[in-house]
Amino acid sequence: MPTLIDGNNLLFAARDVEDPERPMGRSKLCEMLGRWARRRGEKVHVVFDGPAPTPGLARQIGDPDIAVDYSGGGVSADARLIEILERDSAARRLLVVSSDREIARAAKRRRARAIRSDVFWSTLKRDLSRPVVRPLEPPEKGRGLEPDATERWLREFGLDEPR
Repeated sequence: MPTLIDGNNLLFAARDVEDPERPMGRSKLCEMLGRWARRRGEKVHVVFDGPAPTPGLARQIGDPDIAVDYSGGGVSADARLIEILERDSAARRLLVVSSDREIARAAKRRRARAIRSDVFWSTLKRDLSRPVVRPLEPPEKGRGLEPDATERWLREFGLDEPR
């Protein structure tokens, strides 16, 4: 389920429960969202308030597996999120993360699933704390060997000669 996130809202929810000695920043938040997106196979779009940082800083803050957007000067992230919801042709498939009531109402109007930031943060932390499940067998076993690999093994064991 594609996930649309109110970035600053989630950041403040995370800061409320994380170590106050080491407050979380946008970069760490995006890194964790990227790990969650990879693990879950989800598309994540985060919208932060304010203008976009310089390109170099934006690369440091972002994660290659999530989309990070900035609302721009004079526009709130809330307004940008509502705009994204209104324009999405399949908003019902979205999970919208924000504790803002106006965004939750907009999500409900578009039949998207809304979740409060603190609840999502707990889910994200729980998902990331679980061990990664690795398949017990190599992927090749399910799809078989390539034809040239089969020929090489037959030659290796002397089974390619006619009897």
